[in-house]
Amino acid sequence: MQWKIFYSDGTYSSDDGPPELAPKRDVQTIAVADEVVGRRIERGNDYYIYDTGRGGWRGVDQFGMYDYLIRPGFKIILFGRTLSDDDYREVWKRASKDPDLPAKSAFLPDERKP
Repeated sequence: MQWKIFYSDGTYSSDDGPPELAPKRDVQTIAVADEVVGRRIERGNDYYIYDTGRGGWRGVDQFGMYDYLIRPGFKIILFGRTLSDDDYREVWKRASKDPDLPAKSAFLPDERKP
């Protein structure tokens, strides 16, 4: 598995289908297999883009989304949604311990820590 998207009520992964068929709303975190740290977890963003030039899924702010949109090529954008702290912690636990991806060993410099 290359990546898995965690929603408040389920998941969608690279094993389920291509990025363009992923449900577009209610994204909470996206876990991506990473050679350096096992898995990179994108979280806490309003928008998530599929950027093949930067390793696939990335969380971005509003300007980052606009910057992505004006570049040439096919685009995929997913939208985050706010949850209560307790509900978000449950999703975070699922994303950080999911057995389908390599174990997380550290955080990358640009990765948000919990």
